[in-house]
Amino acid sequence: MSTFLCPKCGNADICELTLCVIIHRVGRWNQAGTPEEYEASEVDWESDMPYDMLDGPQKTEHRPTFECTNCTAQFHIPNEPSSS
Repeated sequence: MSTFLCPKCGNADICELTLCVIIHRVGRWNQAGTPEEYEASEVDWESDMPYDMLDGPQKTEHRPTFECTNCTAQFHIPNEPSSS
């Protein structure tokens, strides 16, 4: 298995960023109808939210966004390690 690296700092600890809907179920309301307390949050894996609207026009190719846990750089293509 190859390890790919952050193009900015060379770190191998990389995460893929994704968009998802987080449900914040209201636990308690105030008299004005504003939430005052929430229950535990959860991911809504079956959401019908149109994510393509967040990125603009529909893309024909999915390009994942990665983030380095060391320097927090965001990138689409990691660097291949040099063979020594």
